[in-house]
Amino acid sequence: MSIFRRIIEILLLAGSVILGVLYYAGGEMAGGEPVYTNHILIWGAILAGLAAIMAVIFPLAQIIVRPARGRGTLIGIVALVIVVFVAYNLASAQPLNFTSPNPNNVAPVLKNVGTGLITMYLLVGVGIGAILFTEVSKSFK
Repeated sequence: MSIFRRIIEILLLAGSVILGVLYYAGGEMAGGEPVYTNHILIWGAILAGLAAIMAVIFPLAQIIVRPARGRGTLIGIVALVIVVFVAYNLASAQPLNFTSPNPNNVAPVLKNVGTGLITMYLLVGVGIGAILFTEVSKSFK
């Protein structure tokens, strides 16, 4: 299993290095944009998707293998669902005022983008709060 993991790591790294070299050495289009920008964005989306899938699958596999130790993971997943639910309810779907028409200025898109932004803000706030709490509690011990 370790050799399989190592081969996948090398392939992902090689793909990233090759696209990085092509990005910087590939020239520019007429508007000044690098030729391989779309390729880099697609590769980034693929890597982010793989990371998201693994971040969900591995904890669920741990819950199946060791149900007693999976309680913390389950609590984390439920907490994340609650945060996204709160963010969804706080997000606005009101169209924005643009001088020119924008096809993405519709309620479902605005609601989803708002949910993502508010979720990020809440999670960053919780992270900073946890760091501060940890450091302050250490000083009183």
